[in-house]
Amino acid sequence: MTTRDTAAPPTFGDSITPSHRISIMTALVISTVMAALDSSFVPLAFSDMIDKLDTSTSRIVWVALGYLIAATGPMIFLSRLSETVGQIRLFQIGTAIYAGAMVACAWAPDIFWFIVLRVIQGFGMALFLPSTFALGTQVYPAAHMGRALGILQAANAAGFVLGPLFAGWLLDAFDWRAIFWSRIPLGVIAIAMSVFAFGIKTPSFAPLKKREYFDVAGAVLLTMALFGLLFGANRLPVEDNHLDSFVWLVFIAGFVAFALFLRQERRSPDPLVDLDLYKNSQTFSKASVAFTAMFASFPVYLFVLPLLLIMGLEMRAWDVGLVMCSGALATQIVSPFAGRWGDRFGAQAVSFVGTILVAVGYLGLLFINVNSEPLTLYVPMIIMGFGSGLFFAPNNSLIMGSVPPERASMASGMIGTLRQAGYALGFAIIASLFTAIQDVYEANLTYFSLNILDVETAHVVSELFDGGGIWSPEIIIYIFRITVIISTAVLLWPLITSIPRFTMKRLHHLGTSAAAIGAAVFGTLLYIGSSDLTPSGATGETARSQWRTYEPVRAFGMQSRSVEIATLAMSEVDGSTVFMDNCGFCHGGDARGIDQLGVDLVGNSFIAGLTDGALKDFIMAGRPEDAPDNITGNMMPAIDYLE
Repeated sequence: MTTRDTAAPPTFGDSITPSHRISIMTALVISTVMAALDSSFVPLAFSDMIDKLDTSTSRIVWVALGYLIAATGPMIFLSRLSETVGQIRLFQIGTAIYAGAMVACAWAPDIFWFIVLRVIQGFGMALFLPSTFALGTQVYPAAHMGRALGILQAANAAGFVLGPLFAGWLLDAFDWRAIFWSRIPLGVIAIAMSVFAFGIKTPSFAPLKKREYFDVAGAVLLTMALFGLLFGANRLPVEDNHLDSFVWLVFIAGFVAFALFLRQERRSPDPLVDLDLYKNSQTFSKASVAFTAMFASFPVYLFVLPLLLIMGLEMRAWDVGLVMCSGALATQIVSPFAGRWGDRFGAQAVSFVGTILVAVGYLGLLFINVNSEPLTLYVPMIIMGFGSGLFFAPNNSLIMGSVPPERASMASGMIGTLRQAGYALGFAIIASLFTAIQDVYEANLTYFSLNILDVETAHVVSELFDGGGIWSPEIIIYIFRITVIISTAVLLWPLITSIPRFTMKRLHHLGTSAAAIGAAVFGTLLYIGSSDLTPSGATGETARSQWRTYEPVRAFGMQSRSVEIATLAMSEVDGSTVFMDNCGFCHGGDARGIDQLGVDLVGNSFIAGLTDGALKDFIMAGRPEDAPDNITGNMMPAIDYLE
């Protein structure tokens, strides 16, 4: 046999011209950046979406959950399908669907159609994303395959790092729709490049595989299970949905679908997920559980933290984007070193250290309050970023290195599925908890307003209304700290499963679950017991002291948007609306006053004796209870944005 006979046949990567390779990689990079930007754009816009679409926290979260379910459920199946019908073909179709739905989202008329379009967009991502990395490895010779992966990973990282900055700028300048219509040029270029680089006749670079069996039933059952479980976890705790038989039916159906999915995978001749990987490999089982749990903890800073900073502490979206960027940048800086350290010191040991750093970063967020310095926010975010970078590279290495070569493609697809599923589960639970706590305080707020309206309580309730009711800084910080405690408890899973040379048996998994749940419950109850948040939702002494020196919130020394918003709002309404928004709560719609809250303004001798300029100055300055010229004993809050 000659050398010519034994040499490996040339691949497409060996024959492609440099210019063609550049055009293909450009198409792949643009699509990768387009998807990465979405993951970092949308979390910053949730607060504006809630406001503009007039919806609740538990509903707006389906903008993300619908996208994640549509992307996660069919992803492994579509990855297999691409080997038969052609990776190029699915990449082109997926890019077109994704870009088209992304553009349509900018003109969604209401929350229902917005969620529908996000589901379509997620399905588009499930079509093109698996093919992106596969095509990238085929356009380079085998010896330089890592170069393609490096370029695509860099593009993905660039989207995550730069996304919050662009999103913050767009949200400050426009509104949430801007994060979609601003990417219209990117979507048009992505579609055009997918056609220019690949043509329309070539379905794949690699030879197409013939499959006699596709696990369609497995893909359908997995999608149904994800929807049912996430729908129940998100809807049951809020708005009396625990009394709704339909919600329970969908939730139970999710468990049934998941059980049927496991049964289908055991019997399938070519399963989407080889369950024997969990049974036969301790390393794979531990690493995949740790990976999923780590992503389940992320909504605390990708979802709740932006809501706290923008809606509770009234920071500009640009400043919040800087904060989010700092964590993403720290992750990208440490990730290249994490893989080397994993090879040197052991992948489990490095992942273990990374988990501890993420937990330290989470706990550091507990110190956030309205008077915090910028370091109180940036330091925890950077620590979390470093921890994430240390965790993921060695963890992914453990997953991929623990499976036989013939299952490498399946394991790669499972990484994406586990990531999306863990993130979606955490999202659903955290969002429902957020809304449930808001519902409790909104009910208590109404009760106190109607039934216990003495002077002291009235001041606290007034402060709450002025601070945005259930969106007041006190309540959002209160909710945020509870979610931080729960997310930190979730990290017990990756912490214990990353212990080097520790064999996890079924009893150990059950014990870890019990420990995590116990830590979450105990930590939450301990915080609730030590908090001075009153049933009306505000810290009484803090609220009253803030009333005497009323100022817009200036979180972390950064510019507040409250004065800008109030000024803009009053420039668009008439005088009666301004009066009702700012004075009606105490003085009534007829200006005759409300007992224990505000005096009668009609024929008031004090007001009659003031010039227009003096009256404006008085309203803007306010008057505390103990002012020498205060003969009523009632305080007058400063409304210093009437200019």
